[in-house]
Amino acid sequence: MRSKAARILMVAVLMGAAVSAPVEAGDERGHGETTFAPQEVAGGGEVRIEPQMQRALGLKVAAVGERPVRAGLAVNGQIEAIPGRSSEINAPVAGRVVRLQVQRGRAVRAGQPLAVLDSPEVRTLALEAERERAQARSEVDRLSAGVQLAHQNYEREKELVALKISARREFQQAEAALRASEADLRAARSRLALSGAALSTRLAQLGQSGVRARSDGTVVLFAPIVGVVADQQVTAGEAVEPGKALFRILDATQVWATAQVYEKDLGLVRAGRSIEVTTQSYPGRTFRGRIESIDPAVDPQTRTLAVRAVLTNPEGLLKPQMYARLLLVSDGAARPVSVVPRSAVLTADGLSVVYRKAGTDRFRPVPVELGRSFEEAVEVRAGVRAGDEVVVERVWQLRAQSLKQQGTGVGGDEHSQKKASKPSTARTAAPGPDGEIPAWIWLAAAVALTVLGFLAGLQVAGRRGGQSAGVSTGALPKP
Repeated sequence: MRSKAARILMVAVLMGAAVSAPVEAGDERGHGETTFAPQEVAGGGEVRIEPQMQRALGLKVAAVGERPVRAGLAVNGQIEAIPGRSSEINAPVAGRVVRLQVQRGRAVRAGQPLAVLDSPEVRTLALEAERERAQARSEVDRLSAGVQLAHQNYEREKELVALKISARREFQQAEAALRASEADLRAARSRLALSGAALSTRLAQLGQSGVRARSDGTVVLFAPIVGVVADQQVTAGEAVEPGKALFRILDATQVWATAQVYEKDLGLVRAGRSIEVTTQSYPGRTFRGRIESIDPAVDPQTRTLAVRAVLTNPEGLLKPQMYARLLLVSDGAARPVSVVPRSAVLTADGLSVVYRKAGTDRFRPVPVELGRSFEEAVEVRAGVRAGDEVVVERVWQLRAQSLKQQGTGVGGDEHSQKKASKPSTARTAAPGPDGEIPAWIWLAAAVALTVLGFLAGLQVAGRRGGQSAGVSTGALPKP
């Protein structure tokens, strides 16, 4: 009996496993990288959504528009700082950096302190100037007393001459002595005024280079222009020599966009012509400027010449050495191009897709080739054309519904694609809202069938065992 029950239990388990096996279609995998599976953009990638569900998802559909643009030459280039809009700050004297007032990347205004130096040279000049002033002041005091004495002697001799008591020669000598004393005093006062001339001259020299020096040896460096500290080559406490580079300030409110243009395209290049610049850092944003200068000669090796355009950069978004795409706009007539809002485009793995409306409840993913970018729109060169209706809002929600209906993971990996392409072996009696029976329902059904099969097997085994026992008892011979 036990062997029969075991066999029945094994059959029930196998039945449950067979029922639960097709659960592969509901395999739950984590969302990986955002990629487009082949079936998404192939012929079978159409997604159906009822109008009521479209409203619930917030889908918005709009027609592909047109925008007039002028033709031009597109070339790769980069952003560069304008040489005349930067300033190098060097150490004006030998000394030690006492304090740094700014750091690299800090925005500064003209006249803002950058660093404080302690200069032994300035301090030595200040001590010498003070010693010279003390000596000159002492000399002035001594000569002032001599002038006063000579003046008194002059007045006395003058009275004596008037009274004919003293000889006129003595009066003349007193007068000459007074004049000499006064001359010596004037010379001493001049020396006092000129004492510390070396210090004054040095301070004046430093002051002309955006530096303020004090007699205590302190030297303060100031920013000569408005900009950003683009480079810092000094630290607090460091000893510096005259001419050492300390800071570089860059005024990036205007920058250059430069590119190398082949000589065959020179007909499209002219100073003053409009230019449009785009960067990978700011997709969908266009910076506009004008060509400022063109190299006078063609490079004999590359057969190109450099073109420089000035761009306004008030927000500081464009950085030197940043790669850029330059469109040299021609003077010809504008032509219409198809454009869609940037929100309508999904881009992954270098593939751009829009969802075109194919019916009241049907949408089809269409690969598109993008062109020039505008403020909130992008040119579509291929895939859709003006008048086609595409989804412009909540595109990601539409794609999620598409993936559900196709049975692919968001990652679109190989495993999901195999499952989507493999015919289903499961038989579904009542599909769910998405057209599939969830995996947990299959699992619960399998467990329930297994348990019921096991219980039924035990009951059948028990009945058969009872019948067998009854028959055997009736066949026993009577004693």
